[in-house]
Amino acid sequence: MTSAVTRALHAARQAVSRHGGGWSGLWSVLRRAFKVASAMGVRGLVNRLKQASASRIHVAQPAEHPFPAPLPLARFQQRVGLMAHVYYPDLIEEFAELLAHIPVPFELLVSVMDDTAKAQAEQRFATLPHLSALHVRVVPNRGRDIAPLLVTFRDEIMALNIVGHIHTKKSLYTGSEQEQWRRYLLRSLLGSETRVAWILGMFAAEPRLGMVYPETYESLPPWAHTWLSNAEVCEALASQLGMEIDRNAYIDYPAGSMFWARVDALRPLFALNLATSDFPTETGQVDGTLQHAVERLLATITRHQGLLVGVLAPGDTPHLISEGQRNWAEAFATPVATRIQLSALDADLVTTDVFDTLVTRPFLSPYAARDYLSFKARARFGIDNFSAMRDLAEQRARLSTQRDPTLAEVYSQVAALDSSVDPQALLELELTTEQCLLRPREGVLAALQALQGKRLVALSDMYLPPALLTRVLPPAVVALTPEWWVSCETAMRKDDSATWAAISRREGIPLSRWLHLGDNEHADVQIPQLCGLISPVHIVRPSALLDMVPALRPLRHAAGSKAPWPEQLWRGLVANHFAAVGDRSPTQLAPRPTLDAYGAGYTVLGPIMLDYLVWLANLAKQREISTVLFLSREGYLLQQGWNVLADSAPALQTLTASYLLVSRRAAGMASLCAATDLERLLHGTYSGPLVQLVASRLGDEAAAAVRDQLGAAADRDVYLPEMLEQAIALLAPTVPALLAISARERDAYLGYWRETVGDGAALVADIGYAGTIQTYLSSVVERPLGGAYFALRATARKVEGHGWAAARYHDGRTAPEHASPVLAHDLLLEALLAAPSGQFCGFRDTGNGREPMFAPPDLSAAGQATLARVHQGALTFIADACAALGDDVQHLGVDPEGVLLPLQCLADGHWSAGPWLETLATDDSFTGRGRVAAGVAGPVSR
Repeated sequence: MTSAVTRALHAARQAVSRHGGGWSGLWSVLRRAFKVASAMGVRGLVNRLKQASASRIHVAQPAEHPFPAPLPLARFQQRVGLMAHVYYPDLIEEFAELLAHIPVPFELLVSVMDDTAKAQAEQRFATLPHLSALHVRVVPNRGRDIAPLLVTFRDEIMALNIVGHIHTKKSLYTGSEQEQWRRYLLRSLLGSETRVAWILGMFAAEPRLGMVYPETYESLPPWAHTWLSNAEVCEALASQLGMEIDRNAYIDYPAGSMFWARVDALRPLFALNLATSDFPTETGQVDGTLQHAVERLLATITRHQGLLVGVLAPGDTPHLISEGQRNWAEAFATPVATRIQLSALDADLVTTDVFDTLVTRPFLSPYAARDYLSFKARARFGIDNFSAMRDLAEQRARLSTQRDPTLAEVYSQVAALDSSVDPQALLELELTTEQCLLRPREGVLAALQALQGKRLVALSDMYLPPALLTRVLPPAVVALTPEWWVSCETAMRKDDSATWAAISRREGIPLSRWLHLGDNEHADVQIPQLCGLISPVHIVRPSALLDMVPALRPLRHAAGSKAPWPEQLWRGLVANHFAAVGDRSPTQLAPRPTLDAYGAGYTVLGPIMLDYLVWLANLAKQREISTVLFLSREGYLLQQGWNVLADSAPALQTLTASYLLVSRRAAGMASLCAATDLERLLHGTYSGPLVQLVASRLGDEAAAAVRDQLGAAADRDVYLPEMLEQAIALLAPTVPALLAISARERDAYLGYWRETVGDGAALVADIGYAGTIQTYLSSVVERPLGGAYFALRATARKVEGHGWAAARYHDGRTAPEHASPVLAHDLLLEALLAAPSGQFCGFRDTGNGREPMFAPPDLSAAGQATLARVHQGALTFIADACAALGDDVQHLGVDPEGVLLPLQCLADGHWSAGPWLETLATDDSFTGRGRVAAGVAGPVSR
């Protein structure tokens, strides 16, 4: 191939990689390359350009829905009906105008409250176009719009395929008419013939679509998307339906109970054979009834059957998303300090919840903290059933005391259940474990400390009396207030409305002068609001962020609060970080999380490093390895993380861990023993001058020798792998000089190896990907080595014969490479892991010993400062995990796919990085790309 072709290809690759100069400039170099592609052929050129194009990160917007386009109504063959509960007959005309928009034959089922309304409904609705049947029935004022749906018209609805459900919502019992809310829901579902046709077309196009309803109306606060006072009724109803609910979860449901549904989605409810008498007598209940429970469960029941829920996004153009937004951004419109200060202006008393409000645990849920305690009880005392025994003991203590029991009362029951255990030792284990787990929620704490002249009291439903509670809490939290009202001592719980009235009387504080803040949507927000306190300040608990913030939802575990404690630990630490960001700078969470350098290190790099290092330690033990070698440069941070880990887990200190100065260039040149070795040293992709190829693969001294031997021919452009044979032939005259250089470098490196590693069994630890350095080192030291990597490509098979290799996150020798996030975002990950120094180039003889040589740093001063912040964040994450678990951190086994989710979120655009990312880069001279900025870094074949 001519050098013109090579230069054109090189220019094309660079243009594709950065899209520089616009598409017209790219097209010009592509045309030029095609005209002169005789040596390689068009097919080879196209393949190389595809590889070049694939080397960019594609920062995509998050996928919003999995739904296809709707089918036209000409292909719609479903039996359709609509059930309307007309409690307020003055809205019949409004309903009729909307129902006229249904563009297919439909049956109308109407429930009314008296005969007068029945006559009005029959007269007006009979004139609707496309009406195929009309049924109007008078129903008792019981069960509101839900009882007519499930009881009155059960048989008619069961005969349909698709049913709509609406009602004349005014909600006067809330204190004001909800006219705008009703009109929003009705317009969303029936606003025009085009809109209704689109919705019905979606049901036809997607057989899995079970329910469609409008996004939550803007007046509903985010905390309304929890079970609230309906938890017990929903739990009982869910049990009848063969389901379980998570009381702490944020949920999707059609708030206002208006929707379109596939009748199959509702069949479990119809199968209950409810009667009108099962619904409570109407007294203006705001929450906590069977009808409220059904409303809350509609989407959950649909999904439980394997059907999809489609949430209609606001706006004139119909658009479905698979999970609702739930007005989440409202919770992050203002810093928590501002919200507390403004809400406390008229307050004489401020009470605050404790757990998840003043302090956080590293786990997502209390269940995981209990499971971890059970793990410790098994390890320390050999108790296999601690968790179940602890739960049963608490239940028995609660029945005995008729209040929240104290921890001592719980453990007295433990002794009664099993006389072989030491209850006092277990009690101490629980206290010391809790003390290690709890960390202050700095943003909330600072906001409360800033309140002037306000009486501040901690109010908690808890089994630790004040004396023990203040023992386990961080000192800064204990210093916040001298007053601690705890349910195990006061026998008053926050989820009982009588508690608030009783405290108001006891303290002489009017409810209207009392502000409360906390994370529990029912006990800390809904109940005090209904009792007449100042509108409470909702402190979003960290775990709720994974439900509330759409861009954080990928971090949820499929098992929810029942996920294993190691899974809940790393995700909990990430959630705690985002909660701290939301408390102080909520704009960094909305509309999607924006990571600073420290945050990227903590949330993206930290979990991967922690998991990898624990896996690495266990792998070394299994393989009876005595020495772990962290390869420069990515090993720079990995070794620092190892040191943090080893400080907490003494068992890791039996392994020798070193940062090994090495690079493909240095190890490769040292391994050059014969002319035939050039083929393996020049493998992979490259485009550019021959002399630069030699410099990148063999070093500057070798490049100088090539120039001396070849002269102008050294500047000839080469393109690998297509020109590998030509490149080797061109270098043939230089082989003696290259072998001489190699011999000197090999001697120097062997001396370094003997001093650093010695003769013990060793493995190299690195990000990956082909085991090239491991293979080179094995050749140099003439013994097999092990390799522990983030990911391996299929080309890692070459390690065979030089030792063994294992990969934590992906092994391309047994699985397709496209499935690996590490390989998809390798240069981004390398840029975050990189050492601040330049690439190691080998050793020089100073006359007094060896001196390592380094290429100039890849980063500017700003880039190095940014990198330091990234590394600080990653190491802090590991330190936080170690502080919580201590020696148990070595047993932290998590899902290796799960810990890569933050990396995917950053690379795929779910999470945003600020301009700081553009200051980071990695060197890719190996392929001829040179310095590659992290913001455009992507997968490159190695």
